[in-house]
Order: sequence, then C-alpha cells, then structure tokens
Amino acid sequence: LYTTKYLLKALGAKNHIAVDVLEALPTPYGLVRAGVAPDHPEVKSVQNDFDAVMEDERVRFFGNVKVGQDVSVSDLRKVCGYDAVVMCYGANFDRVLGLKG
Repeated sequence: LYTTKYLLKALGAKNHIAVDVLEALPTPYGLVRAGVAPDHPEVKSVQNDFDAVMEDERVRFFGNVKVGQDVSVSDLRKVCGYDAVVMCYGANFDRVLGLKG
C-alpha cells in the first residue's frame, strides 16, 4: 500500500489512474493488521496511512487472491488490461534461526 500511496501522490488527482490492490489475505494491510500488536503507536500511524489510501476512490481492494495461483501475471496484463503490475510481498511464515535465548 505504500507503493500505491506514493504513486497516487506523485501522479496527483488530475491524472487518470486506477489502482487495484490484490492481497493473498482476505483483509487488507497484511501483517500490519494480523501480525503486530495493535497498541504500538507506529502500527496505528501505518494503519491511518493505509486507511487514507484505501478510501481513495481510485483504489479498489481484492482480497483472498494469490497471484501465481488464482491469477497469473500474464493474465493481469493481457486479460485484465493492466498497464503495469507491481509485485510487493513479505514473508509467509517465520524462519527459525536456531539461536538460543
């Protein structure tokens, strides 16, 4: 969503742009919503930023969609007609480091 935030800001309200956010999880914000304690001040700030992005009329959200499984990048370009596809993703699971303590 940060990519979307700065893309919308850089192009401004006068340019015709539409952004579709495809998320593997059923809800937006990924681990900001599901993996971090909500009482952290930094998390609230990030949520406020993301709320502002998602409230923009140029942005649509599609949850529970896994690119590469439910839809291919090729289909996004050819069938859906996207001019650009930006892939942003994080870790799906924890990684055990094997450190004591």
